[in-house]
Amino acid sequence: MAQSLNTKADYSTEGIAYLGFAEYGKILIGDVAFEFYNDRNVEKNMTFPWTAVARVEGDVSKSLKGEVKVGRQFSIVLQNGSKVRFSSKNSGTVLKWIRHYLGNDKVVKSPSFLGTFKNAFKRKKKK
Repeated sequence: MAQSLNTKADYSTEGIAYLGFAEYGKILIGDVAFEFYNDRNVEKNMTFPWTAVARVEGDVSKSLKGEVKVGRQFSIVLQNGSKVRFSSKNSGTVLKWIRHYLGNDKVVKSPSFLGTFKNAFKRKKKK
């Protein structure tokens, strides 16, 4: 039986974990950790304590009208540098609950391909 690290669950929703292929399951956000439980096999769960999370990157885009939209996908970056990608219909709410535990400085906008491409060709200022 899979044991949860959390003493209380604040938010639970359906989600997808991308680990080479999509795994459908439940996302559980609690006071101690971020947890993902697989629908088919509950024993295949993933638990990320808040102390092991370096930052969370969310997909944010702007439309031509200036409206900001939060995308469905977000990534959890661990202290060792590895990334685990998730997706949820309620990703905005998930990111708000994560921000509650990690703080505003650790929930960031994911770098876009165009932004990294622009930065590669910028001139560096001389000191």
